[in-house]
Amino acid sequence: SEAVLWTIWEHTGNLKAATEATCALMSSASFEEAIKLHPPVHWLSVLYARQFVIHMNKMPMSDLFEPPDVKKWKPEAQDCVVQTYACLPWEDELPKHIEANVVKDCLRLASDVARNGLDENRPHHGFVLIVGDEKALAVCGKSGFNPFFGHDLRIDNPGAHDTLRRNAFHADGAIVVDGITGRVVASGWFVGDIRLGGSEGGARSRSAKAIAQQAGNCYVMKASEDSRGKLVLHLGTKSQAFHGTLLPAPPVPQCELAG
Repeated sequence: SEAVLWTIWEHTGNLKAATEATCALMSSASFEEAIKLHPPVHWLSVLYARQFVIHMNKMPMSDLFEPPDVKKWKPEAQDCVVQTYACLPWEDELPKHIEANVVKDCLRLASDVARNGLDENRPHHGFVLIVGDEKALAVCGKSGFNPFFGHDLRIDNPGAHDTLRRNAFHADGAIVVDGITGRVVASGWFVGDIRLGGSEGGARSRSAKAIAQQAGNCYVMKASEDSRGKLVLHLGTKSQAFHGTLLPAPPVPQCELAG
């Protein structure tokens, strides 16, 4: 059984060949020692093992099943190399109610919190940040206590990131930002219907997937509790892992007046 290479596995029963056959034996302990000698192979093997276990848990209990399709790997279980991104993922596919600059400001903040934690060296405990249509989202969920109600804090305001660190990321529920104005609509916000999020993962993961497909599609950023920089991004039905920073916007060229 391949499973013994990737997870704790106990064989039950006996396998018998109905006809003459050849059997190859691989020691899981020897396999583990061999891949540890080659860091790139070890890293890829860890990624595959995570996907294998996710896939295996969907199957009926058996030693025999097809391995996971690489094209369908779940971003929650993927590691990704820390890098600098020149472009916002799916920038050319944003709906009309979401401006790229608003998403970029939110993504820079979310990446910073995932990597460095909150104020006064407090760790974050996982979070979801939603960028979307404020009016359409009003019928998709609600906030219990919303400290931003009645205020006009914009994500690009000076000091806005510090305010959000202190008053938004520590609460349960999501942070909601309007996709056009960049206004911080709510924190502690909960999705009303998470059925579109599927049945895999925890409530935060399913909520993030679900709301990305509602209110005309939202751009959603999710960090797990153990994240130290990695985010999972969602837009509609698309998902990908993100770990790094966005390049700053190029300066606007200044026109010189002829003397």
